[in-house]
Amino acid sequence: MIKGLLRTCHGYFRITLFMAALLAGLQLPAFILHYENTVLAHLSEARQSLQPFIADARVHTDGDLNKLIQRYRQNADAAVRAGGISVNTLVKRRDYLEELAMRLQASQWHRIWHGLFDTDPRLFAEAREHYDYQIVLNATAIGWGLVSGLLVMVLFDLLSALCTLPFRRRPFMINQ
Repeated sequence: MIKGLLRTCHGYFRITLFMAALLAGLQLPAFILHYENTVLAHLSEARQSLQPFIADARVHTDGDLNKLIQRYRQNADAAVRAGGISVNTLVKRRDYLEELAMRLQASQWHRIWHGLFDTDPRLFAEAREHYDYQIVLNATAIGWGLVSGLLVMVLFDLLSALCTLPFRRRPFMINQ
């Protein structure tokens, strides 16, 4: 009786685990898109912040922003030198965000990898904080849901088999 009850509980737990993994997998593409939009919003802001300096670079240094930054740094006025540091920080931020955005434009597997494991921690936290759980039922979401559910089930079944292995009865062998 206890063995049957344990088997039933194990079955219900497997179904619950599968459903949780399926739902998490369904969320994955929408969350990655939300993270990508967060990165793109910050990139847009960084580009907009640089526009006045890009315009100055066109006028004073033939469009070379690095030469403009160098001119700021060589200026005798400390305030202008500090401005050069600020412009350089903006350029580095824009370049960094462009690199992040470019990584998220790759194949589906790369998008998932870069969107979950190779993220900017602050932007990821911002995306997670503002994410509204939703289920978009398109082929990508359904595929990720099924893959997630099946992967978790395979891992669970392997772990269950390994945990119960020491308790299995061995066939009785008669010595001949």
